[in-house]
Amino acid sequence: MFCHLRPMRRLCLGKIFPYWFLCSRALSGAEAVNALRPFYFAVHPDFFGQHPREREVNENSLKRLSAYLENLQKPGSKSLKPTQLMFYVRETDQNSSEGQEHFTTSGFRAVKFTLHTRDLLSTVLYILNSCSLSVEHIQSSNTNVHSQPLKKAQRMSDRPIKWDKSYYSFTGFKDPDEDLEQVWRMETTLTSWLDNNGKSAVKKLKNSLPLRKELSRLKDELSHQLELSDISFLRDYRVILTCRGG
Repeated sequence: MFCHLRPMRRLCLGKIFPYWFLCSRALSGAEAVNALRPFYFAVHPDFFGQHPREREVNENSLKRLSAYLENLQKPGSKSLKPTQLMFYVRETDQNSSEGQEHFTTSGFRAVKFTLHTRDLLSTVLYILNSCSLSVEHIQSSNTNVHSQPLKKAQRMSDRPIKWDKSYYSFTGFKDPDEDLEQVWRMETTLTSWLDNNGKSAVKKLKNSLPLRKELSRLKDELSHQLELSDISFLRDYRVILTCRGG
């Protein structure tokens, strides 16, 4: 009876994963995280700020997924227990055209799946397929090793993807625009200086109004008592008091 299970499992894998996957090379940990970019972009908790329940579910599931991926890279990973995960997946450009899943009025849907894979590549493909996300970028990364392309794959756009900053903070990847923004922030111009100090200057001016009125009163009183025509203050590295008699 059980002798038929292994061929059947192989048949099921053939339906889920394309042929190029069955003979493709293994992924490294960094390549797995990079391949899961569309998934992270669709489930990242920062995009669920107005939905605290869904945000918490995704946060907990991402922690469990991260632990699962780490354990896959350790010796003896074949003994991993199946891990059931649930994610709320946002509607994105990749999954909005599938038409296979129902999105709520809030623009996301619940997806449940159980991980029982034994390597990073099959895990990544299983996650993307479960969430109705494209796997074409993984196939294209294997073209240098395997000459047979995926027949039904559509050519991906050459336009670079603009990832949200929360993606870089979550995955640990370096934001290529961060250095440019840092240099731009370091360059002080008149406009930037006014933007940074304008409100503070107005506040200090209002707060100093009672003090300036008191100084003006004391100046008039002192000039009258000492019979001075004027009292002026010159501000430099030191304060110089100039008195001119009448």
